[in-house]
Amino acid sequence: MKVSTRRGKWAAITLPTAALLASAPLIAAAPAEASQQAGSESAQHAASERIHQETDPRARAILKKQELLDKIAGDITERLSESDRAKIQGFTDIEVDAEHNHLRLYWKGTPSQRVRHILAGLPHDVTAEVAPARYSKKDLHEARNKLLQDGKPRTLRLGSTGEPIRITSIGPAPDGNSLEVGYDEDRGTGKRDATDPLSHQARQDKSGGVKALTDHLTGINTSVTYKPLSEDLSAAASANRQHDASPWFGGSALRNPGGGICSGSFSVRNKDGDYLLMSARHCRGAADGIWHTWEGGDTVGGNDAAEVSVPDDAQGIHLPSKQAGPYLYDGPATRRDGYAKPVIGWGHNYVGEYVCADGANSGVHCNVRIAKTDIGIVGGDGSYRPFTDLAYATGLTPGGVAAVNGDSGGPVFAGVRNYTADEARGMITALDTTVTCPSSLNKDTVLDGHIRTPWCLKGVYYVPISQTLHDTGWTLVTL
Repeated sequence: MKVSTRRGKWAAITLPTAALLASAPLIAAAPAEASQQAGSESAQHAASERIHQETDPRARAILKKQELLDKIAGDITERLSESDRAKIQGFTDIEVDAEHNHLRLYWKGTPSQRVRHILAGLPHDVTAEVAPARYSKKDLHEARNKLLQDGKPRTLRLGSTGEPIRITSIGPAPDGNSLEVGYDEDRGTGKRDATDPLSHQARQDKSGGVKALTDHLTGINTSVTYKPLSEDLSAAASANRQHDASPWFGGSALRNPGGGICSGSFSVRNKDGDYLLMSARHCRGAADGIWHTWEGGDTVGGNDAAEVSVPDDAQGIHLPSKQAGPYLYDGPATRRDGYAKPVIGWGHNYVGEYVCADGANSGVHCNVRIAKTDIGIVGGDGSYRPFTDLAYATGLTPGGVAAVNGDSGGPVFAGVRNYTADEARGMITALDTTVTCPSSLNKDTVLDGHIRTPWCLKGVYYVPISQTLHDTGWTLVTL
């Protein structure tokens, strides 16, 4: 079922359970008019892939199991954020395995009586295990802090030459056996090597030297990986989802103050009750400016210096219209019928869960699996983002792509209510692992594809929405 909104937008609304099962394929399908407007066979193929994401029986079965496992995981972690779970004595991490209806807890020592009671009372078809961890999350946080200075990763000096080594990412290993540290050669703010300048053996030797140093500095076992500085997903190129209007929706295509494409994220209200549209702070560039719709160039709003969080890479766009709606645009980037789904709340993230990345430049990519939580990364602009989660495309993700350049600021959500509604999980901040773009993502289906060649990524870093709301004092706008 659909309801009309302004300027041709329409949005899914909640139906009784029996009706949901019968109507879901119709909700996901784009009208014939939208396909005609897309104007290309590849755009229609992209729409078909998105429909498949939502109607695939495997994905629906996973979604149903995941919702139950999420509730149990929330009970175990006292519904604390990914980072604040360090307050739980002995806790290291928890992994959700919806395919097998299974939970895996990593714990240093013996779980508390409260947790043991939860595990003893699991539904008959849910299983769980407790795996021993070498370190607790608290231990790993304390070790991580030894590699920080003034809240940012310190520069390491390697060997007798004192060569500077840049920490690019840092976070607890999910199994609790090490602190994972990414590094590269420090080329300066925003600069990175496109390819590894060292031979395989030379890189192994250097990584071994970095590990010896980080082991010494932290006092624990570290796992060191060469990981060049993350590239932010904004577009620096000069130059419905594509041409939104007030009340502004998330997932919309925005022309940032520098003229490139970025995504609108969730609608929020600040402490004064004013509406803001979230996007990535790094999209604004070095100076304040005005954001416009990607097509049409209509004014959306301006950077509000009072509504920004550097650690969360979050920018609240001040809206002269004073209106933002509790919806996210859905489907391919080229979809023009205004289809959007309601945001009904927000949730925490757990390793093993499936989420969707909703970038305005490339569209929605679902069945993206969370690989790690509670990671600190250095963005392409040099800013340290201490709390991010990392998710990768899977075999259930069409094309094996989680995002495309220009998807910065896009919302990350979990599908709920049989994919008719969205639960906010975070906002895209940076990328990981370049992959070859599938035929469905090309110059005709990626919004700025005629400006530059699409660049596809398997993984995305995103800042958890709970962290951003906590740090900014914003309130998520929901239906």
